[in-house]
Amino acid sequence: MEKKFSRRQFLGLGATAAVAAGAAGLTGCAPAAPATSEPMAATGSDAPAPAASTAPSEFTPNFMIAPEVPAEVAETLDCDVLVIGLGLSGCAAAKAAAEQGAKVIAVEKAPELAAVSMAGDFGVIGSKIQKDLGIEWAGKDVIVNQLMKDMCYRPTPDFLGYWYDHSGEDFDWFVEGADFEVLKSTAANQETDKPCYIRPKCFPPLEGYDYKTEYYPYFHGTITTNPNMQWTLEAAVAAAEGMGAEMIYGTWGEQLIVDDAGRVTGAYVHDADGTYTQINANAVVLATGDWGNNQDMRDYFVPWANEFMSFYTTMDAAGNVGNTGDGHLMGLWAGAHMELGPHAPMTHHMGGPLGVDGYLQLNINGERFMNEDIPGQNIADQLSRVPAGTNPMTGAEDLRSWQIFDSKWPTEIDKMPDGHGYVNHFIPAEEVANYGTVLAGFGLGYTTQEMVEGTEGLIVANTLEELAEKCNLPADAVKASIERYNEMCAAGHDADFGKDPRRLFPVSEPPFYAYPFGSAGMLVLMGGLEVNKKLQPLNAEGAPIEGLYATGNVQGGRYLVEYPVTVAGISLGTALTFGRLAGMNAAGADIEATTQA
Repeated sequence: MEKKFSRRQFLGLGATAAVAAGAAGLTGCAPAAPATSEPMAATGSDAPAPAASTAPSEFTPNFMIAPEVPAEVAETLDCDVLVIGLGLSGCAAAKAAAEQGAKVIAVEKAPELAAVSMAGDFGVIGSKIQKDLGIEWAGKDVIVNQLMKDMCYRPTPDFLGYWYDHSGEDFDWFVEGADFEVLKSTAANQETDKPCYIRPKCFPPLEGYDYKTEYYPYFHGTITTNPNMQWTLEAAVAAAEGMGAEMIYGTWGEQLIVDDAGRVTGAYVHDADGTYTQINANAVVLATGDWGNNQDMRDYFVPWANEFMSFYTTMDAAGNVGNTGDGHLMGLWAGAHMELGPHAPMTHHMGGPLGVDGYLQLNINGERFMNEDIPGQNIADQLSRVPAGTNPMTGAEDLRSWQIFDSKWPTEIDKMPDGHGYVNHFIPAEEVANYGTVLAGFGLGYTTQEMVEGTEGLIVANTLEELAEKCNLPADAVKASIERYNEMCAAGHDADFGKDPRRLFPVSEPPFYAYPFGSAGMLVLMGGLEVNKKLQPLNAEGAPIEGLYATGNVQGGRYLVEYPVTVAGISLGTALTFGRLAGMNAAGADIEATTQA
């Protein structure tokens, strides 16, 4: 019988495709080979017939082929809620479900609880910690609207509204029981010897900064856990274990158990030795992170992201790189479908010694090519459009541009935008001793003459000809580009790319500096399963798959087209908020994520 695919099913690999490919594997049956059309007869000559082809709707990616049901199960466990994955969202889900009185089991393929080493920015709104610091956010209407604009209005606005209304209280709830210090400002030094502390990001705001005047506004208020978010996970897990939750490490969730009615009733998991356990559950929460290290999924869904190396990765108990889309695949095999894209790689470019400040950029031909007054995420996008050369820093063929500035930079950086990735606070040598904590941090916006000039790979020259030669750029093109740029700076109008006149600084006073920008790394590959407002994945007909919930980077509807930089740390903020919601709903709370407070 001919099977027709809807556009949603085909592009999102819906339940029908899962039946054709992976769902059959759940019962140990191999999927049928894809049908092919008969070759067309040659016309007008003895030319051979074209090779047989497969219709696009009949193509089955190899990752849609599910493993067979394990032949032997060493142990069977029972619980109310099974959480697969113990990153931020999984820890929140486990604690939330346990608080609802559910018997919780959580499995994690890493050998122990471990956060990404550099992750700590929490874009949360209205926590007690923020209120005590005097942080006030812009209104929900302003921020949600800007986020939707940044992402071409593709996400679900109700999800962003729910995050705005609940993330602050969720953060306070998540860190209950932890011992930490709160710094009064970004530049404040620690006043205790506590190893764990929270620093407000870009706070107080740069004097004179007004988000209403910015092409890409930045909303202040993010708080950062230091040295990373590890201690917040430990606090949540300790609370969950205190309520009876069982955490099992070094254990992979492999595939879901689905009954004849299509309800998820548990999962098969295994350890590093391949010993299987069947865990029966009333509800399963998928919280396994993103799929940036699954090359097959990348090739299928976002081939344009293949230039980006996954920067943030986890390791499983066998020493393999994680972030392989385990939860996405388990959901797909059970009848869910991926949200329609475009999916959004998080490709922050952190720039050079002056971060992503809006100084002149020249490509490898010595030509200016963009408005430089844009955040690092968007810089990465534009760098993908220019030719590449040999990066003197790494030897890789990913050199995209040179950031050019001159000796006036200490007096110019406070005119640059405020926010994630920018450097806009110059600390004179005589004041360095007063800024020990912030100067030892990463990407916090404060710098010194010594820090800039000591940056590995920085090119310094006394003439533009010397600068071009050291950068291996054509001197005539460099001089012509800088001459035109300086003329527009003097006129106060960027006729070529429209840069904000406040950031038009001529390259005129030696010494001159250049720093190579390569391709950006990819922190997370955003894109998840289509879910309803209770975070239940939907099947091809749009009905929820009972007994199943998706959160964190397995959840769709949050980030599409472009990861936004309007709110620093919003990825962790939504992972926390929707992790808690998924846990509550898996335990029977029945709450919808809406923009209604």
